[in-house]
Amino acid sequence: MKFPTTSSLLQQGKQLLTALTHSIGQFIGHIYFYKVAYIPLLLFFVFTLRVLYPETVHFGFKKPSYRFKTESLGFFVGDMSFLEGSMEEAEQRMVELFPKNLQKKVSKVIRPVLVLCEKHELDPFWVLSVMWTESHFKVEARSHKGATGLMQVMPETFLETLKIMKKKGIVLEAEKDEEYFRYKYGALYYQTGHSKMVSKLRNLEVGIYYLKGLLRSFKNNHHHATVAYNMGPYWTLSRLKNNLPVGKNNHYLNKVKKAYSHITQELSANNNVTFIPNI
Repeated sequence: MKFPTTSSLLQQGKQLLTALTHSIGQFIGHIYFYKVAYIPLLLFFVFTLRVLYPETVHFGFKKPSYRFKTESLGFFVGDMSFLEGSMEEAEQRMVELFPKNLQKKVSKVIRPVLVLCEKHELDPFWVLSVMWTESHFKVEARSHKGATGLMQVMPETFLETLKIMKKKGIVLEAEKDEEYFRYKYGALYYQTGHSKMVSKLRNLEVGIYYLKGLLRSFKNNHHHATVAYNMGPYWTLSRLKNNLPVGKNNHYLNKVKKAYSHITQELSANNNVTFIPNI
């Protein structure tokens, strides 16, 4: 019987060790390869979830909130703390200020209204009061004179205001891309659809910007600006120049004031906030 020599045993051991090392290297290499390959897929999956469901997928980071400048909201004197917290929380508090039969309609417009009022530094309570009076929050509303949408903007006024905005280089919310819509408006964007969302935002923003322009023209007098939104700025200016009363026994202004008072009074009762309407 021939026993293996020491050198042959060493040779066999070396070969076995080499094979084992190679196998381990291949195993580690496979793990590394798949790890590297799956990282982009994982990141893409996470990013997709964040884009599609921005309101729920936030990974523990602080949710976006509204940042209104108190001095730009001169329609009232009060505490803005009710808008603290996330956008969703602020919107829910706002919706609950309205009568039960209107809350569903208001919930479908509250985010665009707050986003655009924040953008153009306008009192959202005033805008919502005008909208309540004009269209009763009906997106497809159309008057017998041709005024359309939530803000009931006349076609001539719409085109004229749009021209001014373009001239000033203002990028309309409706001109943003789909990724922005998904991020900013979340579920509302999917429920509304792209074309209807664009139409809603365009009508809203032009109406809000026009209202802001009236407020400037009438030296931040919300009474006069409200009447001008309904009767027209030239009629209102003519009355003022001739020292005639503007807003006295005005049915439209009274309706807007009633809506505004309802919202702010509800807010005062629910949030321990004192509002002094300046309309």
